[in-house]
Amino acid sequence: MNNVILLTAVPMNTAVFIFDIKKSPCSDRLNELGFTKGTRIVPLHESPGRSAAAYFVKGAVIALRNTDADTIYVSMEESCYD
Repeated sequence: MNNVILLTAVPMNTAVFIFDIKKSPCSDRLNELGFTKGTRIVPLHESPGRSAAAYFVKGAVIALRNTDADTIYVSMEESCYD
């Protein structure tokens, strides 16, 4: 069984793979930005107030509010989404 957690629970600079994205008002936009199932993502930096973080995804650094990142489920294993 794969260990699936919320993106906001991942330690900084730890690579993970997107397992699923919960349907929300921002899910289509996340998809357009490259946050898709199976994509490798790395949390890089947390905001001073800890309400947002920067993530490396598909060659770009993108900032997300924690409320949006809480809709993304990830796994440490790339094969989790097969």
